[in-house]
Amino acid sequence: MAMRGDGKGIEELQQATGTKDKVAQRWIDVLLKRADDLHRASPWHSKADIVSEIQTWFDQQPGEKLNPLLDITGLDPSQDTPVELLHTIPLGVMKYIWHFLNTSQWSETNRHLLATWLQSRDISGLTVPPIRAGYIIQYKNNLIGKHFKMLMQVLIFHVHKICTPEQFTLVKAASDLGARLWVPEIDDMDYYLEQLKIAVANLLDTFDTVDPLRILVKIKLHLLAHLPDDIQRFGPAIRFVTEIYEAYNGVF
Repeated sequence: MAMRGDGKGIEELQQATGTKDKVAQRWIDVLLKRADDLHRASPWHSKADIVSEIQTWFDQQPGEKLNPLLDITGLDPSQDTPVELLHTIPLGVMKYIWHFLNTSQWSETNRHLLATWLQSRDISGLTVPPIRAGYIIQYKNNLIGKHFKMLMQVLIFHVHKICTPEQFTLVKAASDLGARLWVPEIDDMDYYLEQLKIAVANLLDTFDTVDPLRILVKIKLHLLAHLPDDIQRFGPAIRFVTEIYEAYNGVF
């Protein structure tokens, strides 16, 4: 298609399949430009002649023309790349909720009140360090994963008086989903997946009520629907988190 100069057809195919290959895309761009240049330089040549000339040139070019990973037998990148919890839930779902409440709902008085409630929170049973509520409120736009992971567990107990019922339902749905995902073992996979699908659906439904545009513009909310398939394929979600490997970034 690229050799024929059909850029629109390629774009439609990529949109229909949801698949793009950066290695191939480089060559697609080169071939589209070459096809256009040849057509302009020799408009009397047939499309078949132009394609044949480009094909001959293309076959002589060195280097990979396609991502070599796609040639691995049994590899399906879309199935073998599970949803990553840190960037999808704490740095995705909870970050969206936190930003929405801070920008659309809470006043400065509400934030100070929340800080007082958070600071007085008993963290017994939670695997989190002492809550630095003042820091969290002061730097509300610069929080990192550990802060959102903590908020996912405790925010539900402190916002019911400073948000609408719909917003509280959203916070509750996010907390419920988080509690179901951070588990080391699954005894009954069928029942677990059934409940997980309900939790994901509840969260998306509440987002649709509170902030529907977020579903359209944020891919991370779409990825939630793939969590049951990934867990069925790879086991509990915390087993394929990637942040634990970031400690080796300095080595590589």
